[in-house]
Amino acid sequence: MAPTDPPDDTPRAARGEEGVVRPEDLDYTASERVAELSDDRYVVATDESPPSVDGDSEDTDPSADDTEDRGSVARQQTARYVSDRGADYGLVLTAAVNGEVGHLEHHSDDVAEAFGDLATWYASRVDTDTDPAEALGILLLASDTPVSFPAKSLAPVLKQHGLTLDDSIEDLVAALAGEGLRIPSEE
Repeated sequence: MAPTDPPDDTPRAARGEEGVVRPEDLDYTASERVAELSDDRYVVATDESPPSVDGDSEDTDPSADDTEDRGSVARQQTARYVSDRGADYGLVLTAAVNGEVGHLEHHSDDVAEAFGDLATWYASRVDTDTDPAEALGILLLASDTPVSFPAKSLAPVLKQHGLTLDDSIEDLVAALAGEGLRIPSEE
């Protein structure tokens, strides 16, 4: 200890450490909202009440049954959380892509809007340099996932490019050369 440092037993405020966090301040196991299941396994309550832990599993190793039980509890808690938002469709997602973790929470009564936000969010994470609409197209093509569009979805594309039924496929390909095929078209 340097001669100008206050003694360790001096209250924190007197030592001028208002914003300093010590290792003992980070001990989350002392919280009433945390219950230890076993070594390095914890249940954390998402509200102010203590977590509910059935049985004493501190001395047991994780098993397939335990994993299934935890998965079932997680599904129930997520379903309750999403249903509490008052929407027909809800997504709560976490994805790790290229070492970065991203989160999406979306609630909607429109299934197409919910899916669109999910797909756009994901595409913007996997390729940050590419427009999400283009990244989605690339991902779908690369995944060999078949996508069917109603025939009527092509009419606005033709109209946008000033094409008619009398134009050739070559004219269509030339019109789409710069930006590619976007369905629905941007009018």
